[in-house]
Order: sequence, then structure tokens, then C-alpha cells
Amino acid sequence: MSTNKTVSIVFYKGPGTLAEKAIRLWTKSRYAHCEFRRSDGLYHSNDRFRFVSRAEPIRMDSEEWEECPIELPGEIIERVERRQLRKNGTRYDWRGIVFSQILPLGIHNKQRWFCSKSNADDLAYAYRLMKRSRKADFEMYVTLLSAFETIPPQNFSPERLYREVKGLSQTKG
Repeated sequence: MSTNKTVSIVFYKGPGTLAEKAIRLWTKSRYAHCEFRRSDGLYHSNDRFRFVSRAEPIRMDSEEWEECPIELPGEIIERVERRQLRKNGTRYDWRGIVFSQILPLGIHNKQRWFCSKSNADDLAYAYRLMKRSRKADFEMYVTLLSAFETIPPQNFSPERLYREVKGLSQTKG
């Protein structure tokens, strides 16, 4: 039996920049950005100001961020977090923003990230790891993460990711 770890996806709902206000307007959302809070307390995503993927400590005002905890097997979280570190330093996926978010064509750069795409990709990776393992202990998690099998990561806006992850954080097994 695997020991579980808790991670979170946290969603920015603070006042934000002009660009973040435009994201909210376009996606009809109160969220403009999201981060993956790792089990080590660091946050991983594409930095919303420098547009580069990184894992670092962030001080978050609970009034400006909404946290959605997710409990998953520790061995899966460890692999996801190692993979996140390999994403560090990659640039922003402007092609994906334009051709997956603004124009819903699903076109994106497979080696670049924006916040919700990166976070959804991490959860999709966790899903694939558990599905391939066929461990009975993972069956519940595979079912919970099944949306990440069918929806490509580049199609997740912060709002769409919030709707999926909020359901996960409310469903405790």
C-alpha cells in the first residue's frame, strides 16, 4: 500500500495586472493564473511575470489565492515532481495561448508551457503513471483523474482546470 501525499493547485483571484484582467474576461473566470503546490512546499508553474517555468517558494495571501488540495500516492507525486524540475527554464507557450485558448484550434508547442497547461499536464502524467501500473491501490485515483485522459492539457484555462480540480478536492476516498 502506498503512502499518500497532498499537493494542491492554487488559483489566483487577486486584483491582478491588465493582462490578468483580460484573461479573466476572455475565460469568464475569476481566476487568472494557477500554480502547483508541491509536497516540498515549492510552487511550480510558469512564472506569471517572467514567463518561464520554475519551482520556487511563493508567499501567498489567502485572500488572493484559492487552494484545491489533491491527495495522491506518494510514489506518483515523487515522479511528477521530478518531471516538473525537468520543465524548469522552459519558455512560455505563446502559440498555445493564441491557438488553444484564444482560437480553440488545439495548436501548441509541446516543449513550452503556460500555467494551466503545465498543471493539467502534471495531473495527466500522474493519471498515465497510475493507469499503466495497473495497481489496485491506484484504481480510485485513475477514476478521479480520468478527465485528464480525454482533455488535452493545452485546452485547460485556469477556470476549466479549477472546475476539474475542485471536484477532486471535494471527493475524498
